[in-house]
Amino acid sequence: MATPPLTAVFTAAGRRRIAHRVQYWGLVAIARLLGLLGVDRASAFMGWAWRTFAPLNQRHARVHGHLAAAFPEMDRATRRRIVRDMWENLGRTAAETILLPDLLKEPERITWDHLPPDTFEKARGGAIFVSLHTGNWELVSVPLAAAGLDLRAVYKPLRNPAVEEWLAERRRALYAGGLMALDRTIAVKLKSLAKSGATLAILADLKDPTGITLDFFGRPAAATPFPALLARRLGLPLFVGRSIRTHGAHFRLDGRWLEVPRTDDAGADVESLTRSIHAVFEEWIREHPEQWMWAHRKWL
Repeated sequence: MATPPLTAVFTAAGRRRIAHRVQYWGLVAIARLLGLLGVDRASAFMGWAWRTFAPLNQRHARVHGHLAAAFPEMDRATRRRIVRDMWENLGRTAAETILLPDLLKEPERITWDHLPPDTFEKARGGAIFVSLHTGNWELVSVPLAAAGLDLRAVYKPLRNPAVEEWLAERRRALYAGGLMALDRTIAVKLKSLAKSGATLAILADLKDPTGITLDFFGRPAAATPFPALLARRLGLPLFVGRSIRTHGAHFRLDGRWLEVPRTDDAGADVESLTRSIHAVFEEWIREHPEQWMWAHRKWL
């Protein structure tokens, strides 16, 4: 393969840097405008904007296709309403993430009295907490942070380093132990942390092409086995949690502990637990289909 001219490399890098700066300052400007509105009005405005304009995006057809396959009995009018409600939820979540420090100053917005009574005590020696992109998933860690747990989150960093750092700073209040970017060394890091008693938070509903193929809404989907693998190998309890948007920028958090199988076949145990996690995910999505992120390519 021919090497591109040095000038072309610099030109491409320069264009990328300019694009990143434009994105960063655009985000800062939007954040300032949303800050002037306050959490409730900013959430409502962004919800309206996404509900109105997101259907013009090419992903809109994909969302309709996924929803029709998952709920074949659903009529088109109901599906259309759910899809628009989903876009609104994503828009609200975007605004609430930008204003996360302000939202967290009003703890009455988030309730978690439906959590099992042993949730925090059981997690103090180390635990795996998994969740999915439903409601406002940024808030699932709120009760864990409030309980003073040594909480670490695993996430996929953005390509724009300036935007990435800006958003990470807003999330740090929820993760006393820090945010950990998903990279080739993450497995070793997490095993070490879990052994030391840290609580690990992982979003586990996205597609993992190298993971386990399982049934999800009646179709084969790719699921990450990583949370189950950590829990099984390290002897840690595993909790599945979710955020439910009750109204506006108000939420209820709940979840349950899952039994971690430990037989003589570790591989089968990991696969079984991964299937159990996704069975809970499917149950919850069926309860509130308008609050899950249907736009990503989950299925094979």
